[in-house]
Amino acid sequence: MDEMEYVKYYCDHLLETAVIDGEEYVFNDISRVDDKIVEENAKKLGIKKDVFLVEVSKRYNSNTKPLNYDALWKLSLYLYQYIYLTPVIYTEYGMVDEYMELFTLIAKKGLKKIQFYPSINDDKGKVTIKDEKLVDMIATYIINEHNKTLTEDSLNNYDFDISKIKASKDIDNMSTLKYAFIQELTNFFTHKFGIFTSSMKVVIMAILIVFNKESFIKKERVKISDDNKKIDRDSDDTLDMKYNRIMYDANKDRLIKTLYSHEIGILNKEPMPFAFMLNSKTAKTRSEYFEWLKKYREKNQI
Repeated sequence: MDEMEYVKYYCDHLLETAVIDGEEYVFNDISRVDDKIVEENAKKLGIKKDVFLVEVSKRYNSNTKPLNYDALWKLSLYLYQYIYLTPVIYTEYGMVDEYMELFTLIAKKGLKKIQFYPSINDDKGKVTIKDEKLVDMIATYIINEHNKTLTEDSLNNYDFDISKIKASKDIDNMSTLKYAFIQELTNFFTHKFGIFTSSMKVVIMAILIVFNKESFIKKERVKISDDNKKIDRDSDDTLDMKYNRIMYDANKDRLIKTLYSHEIGILNKEPMPFAFMLNSKTAKTRSEYFEWLKKYREKNQI
């Protein structure tokens, strides 16, 4: 069987693209990954194919759909390289986000008072503006600065800095990386087989655990039985529940979000696979701003 079968399928059916300035960018073309580098990285990180095959094959219900385990190994390797080892951008809550938050507040609710703090010794010398006319003048000025602050350049670049580009796994964001890995494998199984079963969830969790070098053994669940130690391994039901928990946390916005970078701009015209938003407020702030702006433009036919 073709060990590259699933990689080819993924690249034929599951690529993420965006058109920016008339050019189409592809963000997850894993076929561009060098196979030799992928294998070498797995070896360096202690990710072993024999462990993968054992843990995955014994957990898959082959009566559902036949599975090419060698091809699944290759796909998992390539996705791991793409998600965990590719350089990514990460953004902090900067000027653009703060302005969006302030602008949306003024536009939707107005201002009752404004406080200013000195740059030294913040708790002393604070100035509070309460006069309605003066507050209105300042709020009007802030709104009038909209086109100067939210320029194409500031929206495309945010706070990007060469020092803010690093491998995904070097960002303290493992929960999100695990979710991204799970989501890509889920997309593959769902699209490739047309169904998504509990058996597939368990296989995905087995892959995740193998690639993250986590033990299937719950050490705190070691039991004594008939004078012998009995090691109670994670059952398929437990792995199924762990899968559901991660997806639930993602849906409830409990994980730090990742974006494909076309949603916040492309650095030097290079398609970086992910942009990590390190502040949980970022997604909410941008969403509220663009929602308000859309309604405003529709209302005023701009």
